[in-house]
Amino acid sequence: MAWIIPIVIIALPLTEVAIFVQIGGEIGFLPAIVLAVLAGIAGLAVLRRQSFATLARARESIEADEVPVAEVFDGVCLLLAGVMLLIPGFLTDVLGALLLVPALRRRLRASLGARARRHRRAGQPEVIEVEYRRVDPTDGEDRRD
Repeated sequence: MAWIIPIVIIALPLTEVAIFVQIGGEIGFLPAIVLAVLAGIAGLAVLRRQSFATLARARESIEADEVPVAEVFDGVCLLLAGVMLLIPGFLTDVLGALLLVPALRRRLRASLGARARRHRRAGQPEVIEVEYRRVDPTDGEDRRD
């Protein structure tokens, strides 16, 4: 699985350049630059608002003696969204914007949670129940335990 990181590091900039060239050819270079910058600024503004709301929900969960699992997951998604919005390019802006949609984060959390539960069950050893008798060699009697 470690091989995927170098591929992403190489493929992402190439894809971003190809998309930028395509969009720049359609709407012009300067409008493409302005569009990319505005998308990043708008995304970061939404990110800021959602981050504060997630932090408030996490505090409420902790005060209610609950583990803020959903809030932590949302926080990680928002962190990734922020990084993607800061990376110049349209593909990362779209991916970052998708992570800002609460309904998509809920579906992603449910999907990853189900996958983790399946993986955890698959890794557990099989339990075999048995009955046995212990034989005491000194008196020759069987005792059931």
